[in-house]
Amino acid sequence: MIGKNVESEELVTLNQVLGELEERKKTRELGYEQQLAYEHAKKFASGLSKDKEEKLRKAIVGLGVSERSAVKIADVMPKNILTLKQILMHENRAFGDDEVAKIMEAIKAAA
Repeated sequence: MIGKNVESEELVTLNQVLGELEERKKTRELGYEQQLAYEHAKKFASGLSKDKEEKLRKAIVGLGVSERSAVKIADVMPKNILTLKQILMHENRAFGDDEVAKIMEAIKAAA
């Protein structure tokens, strides 16, 4: 978006993006980029309720994962440890097998 300044930056999940775009869609037509984002969010959002998603994010951050990775985990909802480890590779530290198992337990509890 040429000529637009970023006023603030906030990490949000695809469920939050979907909710926001659905609200905007009720009041006006979405622009091209917004429509693309809406279709993507509709296709790939995890479908967790807002409360479950927030609890999952807090639980994962409480286990030592960054907010950015916690949002990605909530978006992807990995079904196996290999996928989870691929997301955690972007962290600045290594996670032990017991830590990864605790994160998987939190994911399974939220699902």
